[in-house]
Amino acid sequence: MKKHLINILIMSILALMNYSCQTDYVTNLDLNKPVTITKFSVGTVDGIINEKTKTIKIIVPDGTDVTKINPVVVLPQGAVMTPAITSNMDFTAPIEFTIVNGDVYSKYTISVTEQFFIGFLGTAPTVDGITDDDEKAAAAWFLKNYENGEYVSFDDIKSGKVDVNKYRVLWWYYDTSKDLPAIAEDPVVLNSINTFYKNGKNVLLNGYACSYFWDLGRMQTNYPRGIDTGAGFDNPDTWGIGANIGSHDMTSHPIYNGITFNIDGDGYHWVPVIGPGWKENHNYVIVDIPNAINLLPNNNEAAYNAFTTANKIKWLGVWSGIRDYYMAGVMELSPTTTYKGKAIFIGIGGFEFNQNASGTINPSGVNIFQSNINKMTKNALDYLSIKN
Repeated sequence: MKKHLINILIMSILALMNYSCQTDYVTNLDLNKPVTITKFSVGTVDGIINEKTKTIKIIVPDGTDVTKINPVVVLPQGAVMTPAITSNMDFTAPIEFTIVNGDVYSKYTISVTEQFFIGFLGTAPTVDGITDDDEKAAAAWFLKNYENGEYVSFDDIKSGKVDVNKYRVLWWYYDTSKDLPAIAEDPVVLNSINTFYKNGKNVLLNGYACSYFWDLGRMQTNYPRGIDTGAGFDNPDTWGIGANIGSHDMTSHPIYNGITFNIDGDGYHWVPVIGPGWKENHNYVIVDIPNAINLLPNNNEAAYNAFTTANKIKWLGVWSGIRDYYMAGVMELSPTTTYKGKAIFIGIGGFEFNQNASGTINPSGVNIFQSNINKMTKNALDYLSIKN
């Protein structure tokens, strides 16, 4: 009898399961409405829609005010978008929109960014024509890492083939000679770059190119300078950039973002930039600063205040090991009433983009600290790419 009841129970369960499988599920929800954005545009620029990631990216021309965007959106019939599209929308940061249609919804993240360009200045007609090994390596690194980067020859500026106003930042890394090339000092070229800088665009100068700040008129005092030239020498030491300027800790400046510092026992922070091996030592730095402005000794705080105030600069780096105000090798030149752009000066000689495969200490020429040079340069370019 017990076994018979169990069989009846099993048969009943199977019958119910079979009924459930054969009966359609009925719902009043409307789940068939489309919730895709078919078009999102700003002016004549259409957004790039990625349905897989549910993102829309719009790249507008440099100079567009992204705080006052007037987008046009095309939605399926009956769909509602939240927040609603209005005129003069602020797209400083990406905005998440929700599309609802019937009982279905979808979310998109929409971003609007400005398309801008960075120019790498050079004396050769093209990158292939660059002869200096460090300049060529710097150009190659730049073009590999910046899709919006372009090579700009001084001759093309002079001829009018290139309008520098196209660029937000100009970078000149010059390692060939302490004497600047005549084309860079040509009145047409000099005026073009000076106007660019004065109108609020930004400049990065490396190596011997740092002397261009005096040609442009941004630096006017004839400070004593440490200018080293020559083929270089084999050296077993690690050279670096000190980020503690006397009593001033500059490690939080954007140029040092993501950098791992060496920290000495006294808390001194420095960035190793070139390891043992051949060093060209092509310095272009300001030296003997307290003596030059009659504010000795070298650790006199008044010298720091006078130098930074007179030149409206942020003193960012010295030869590693310098604990006072004797020299300046890395600086940010802040905007002034005349020069509305920002600029960065990196003249320390260890800042090589190609350590030479010479000598016996490091015949391969592999700089184990090259990543720090690359990172500092990227930090500088990214910082200068931010609109003033």
